[in-house]
Amino acid sequence: MDTIVADPLVGRTVDRRYRVDVRIAAGGMAAVYRATDLRLDRTVALKVMKPALADDPEFVARFRDEARAAARLSDPHVVGVYDQGETDGLVYLAMEYVPGRTLRDVLDQVGTLSPEQALHVLGGTLRALAAAHDAGFLHRDIKPENVLITTDDRVKVTDFGLARALETPSPATRGVLIGTAAYLAPEQVSHGRSDRRSDVYQAGVLLYEMLVGLPPHSGESAWEVAYRHVETDVPPVHDRRPDIPAAVARLVTDATARDPEQRIPTVERFLERTDAVAATCPAPTPLPPSPDTPGDTRPIPAPTTAWAPPVSSPTLADPAPPSGTTRPPSRRRGLVAVTVVVAALVILAGLGGWVSGGAVVLPFVGTEVPRVAGSSETRATNSLTAAGFAVEIVDRRFSERVPAGSVISSDPGGGSEAVTGSTVGLVLSMGPERFEVPDLRGLSPADAGAELREAALTVGGERAEYSSRIPAGMVKGSDPRHGAQVKRDTAVTLIVSRGPAPVDVPDVTGLSRDEATATLEALGLQVLVDEGPVTPLDRVYAQDPPGGTPAFTGGTVTISVF
Repeated sequence: MDTIVADPLVGRTVDRRYRVDVRIAAGGMAAVYRATDLRLDRTVALKVMKPALADDPEFVARFRDEARAAARLSDPHVVGVYDQGETDGLVYLAMEYVPGRTLRDVLDQVGTLSPEQALHVLGGTLRALAAAHDAGFLHRDIKPENVLITTDDRVKVTDFGLARALETPSPATRGVLIGTAAYLAPEQVSHGRSDRRSDVYQAGVLLYEMLVGLPPHSGESAWEVAYRHVETDVPPVHDRRPDIPAAVARLVTDATARDPEQRIPTVERFLERTDAVAATCPAPTPLPPSPDTPGDTRPIPAPTTAWAPPVSSPTLADPAPPSGTTRPPSRRRGLVAVTVVVAALVILAGLGGWVSGGAVVLPFVGTEVPRVAGSSETRATNSLTAAGFAVEIVDRRFSERVPAGSVISSDPGGGSEAVTGSTVGLVLSMGPERFEVPDLRGLSPADAGAELREAALTVGGERAEYSSRIPAGMVKGSDPRHGAQVKRDTAVTLIVSRGPAPVDVPDVTGLSRDEATATLEALGLQVLVDEGPVTPLDRVYAQDPPGGTPAFTGGTVTISVF
C-alpha cells in the first residue's frame, strides 16, 4: 500500500505573506492551495507552478508579464489575480478564492446538465471570455476544470494568461503546444495557432460535454484524441440526447465547426445566441448540492515530495452509452483530465512521438521569427509572411520612442522559434501620447483645475499677473499656454489675474486743460477738472494726486485750471 503524507508546503508561509492552509487541487503544471494573505487578512487561492517551470528563467519572465496583464482583467465572471511572485524556488500566483467547486466536480456528480443549466454555465463562461477578449486576452484552455461554480451557482473562469505563458518558447516549453486533448481546437493542433475563434470552439466542446456527459472525441491516447479534432466533426448532440432542443444542439454545431471561417465568429456573437436560446427555455433549476463538504475546504493528501504526481496516462475511453442515457461519472475521468503537450505540424505529417507522464510530446517544424521591432507595419508584415507566419495586429499603444505606425514588439519575439504557419501578434505604435492644454481664460481657478483633470493634466500651482481685461481672481492664461500638446499628467501653471496694473500719474501742471486731459486718459485714468473763477490762460496749475504717484487704471486725477 502507498504511503501518503501531508504536503510539506502546507503550514509554510510563502514569501513572508501567504500562509498555506490546505491543498485543494493538483495537476501536471501546478498545484493550488487555499492560503491566508497575512498582510490583508483575506483568504486567497495560491497557484504554485511545477519546479521544472519555476527553474526556467524565460518562462518565469513570461509568467510574470502575463500575470501582471491578467491582474488588470476585472469582471464578475473572471477569477481575479491579486499578486505574483518568486521566492525560495517557488513561482506562484495569488488569486481570488472562490468557495464552491469546479464544473468538473459537478459533472462527476450528476453526469449531465439540463439544457437550461448548461446554458446558464455557458453564459457565464462566455461573459468571462468576452471581457478577456475585449482586454486583449485569449484563454486557450477552456475546460470544466477551469470553470468554477460558486455556492450560489455563479460562474467564474480561471487561468487567463497561463496558457499563453506556457505556449511561449523557452527551455521548459519550447517546441510544444500546451492544451487539453479533449478540448483543443483543430487549428491549435494542426498549426499551433490560437485566436478568438479557438476559444469559441473550446466553449462549444464544453457545452457538448455538459449536455452529453463526456467530450466529443475519445481514443487510446491523448495524441489520438487531439488528432480527431482535426479530422472529425464533433458528433451531433442528438446522437446522444434526442431530447435536447434543436436550438441548443445547433449552438454546439455552429460553435465547433472545424473550419474557423465556418464557426460562430466571436464570443460576443456566441453569447448573444446563447442568451436568445436561453430566453426560450424554462428558468434553470439550481445545480444539485455537493454531497460532501465543498472540495475547496477538503485537504488533498500528497506524496512525500512537495509536488503532486502527474496526471495518470491516457486510457481508451469507455464505449459510448446507449442514446439518451447518462454515463456514470466515475468512468469518464480517464480521458477528460489528460493534459496534452501536442506538436503542431508533425501530427499532420504522421511522425512519431513518445508518452511521458500522461502527456504526448512530439517535435515540430519550427521557424525563427524575424526581428520586426521598429519596422513599419507593411515591412513587418511582409517579413513575417515571407517567413511563413500569419500576422495579427493584437494591440496599438502610445510610444515615446517608436514612430506611429511602426512595430513596438512582436509575440513571439524576434529571434525566437515558433511553429511554422502560426500567428505572430504585432503591437503597433500610435506615436507619442499627447493631450491639448484647454483654454482656461475667464474661469475660476477651481473650474480651471477641473478642466485640466478632464484633459488628463494636473494643476502645477498658480502665478498672479496684472490684466486690464480679466477680472481679478480669474484665470487669464496658463503655462504651457492653451493649445500646446503635452504629455499625460503634465503640471499646468494657472496664471491668475490681479486686475489692472498700477501706473505712475504724470505731472501735467503747466499743460492746457485739453492736453492734460488727453495725457491722463491715455493711461486709463479719469479726469476731474476744478476750474478757478477766472481762466484767461486755461492752464493746469495743480493736480491731485501729484505727478509720480502710483494709481490703478480707472483711478481719478483732479486738475485745477486757471
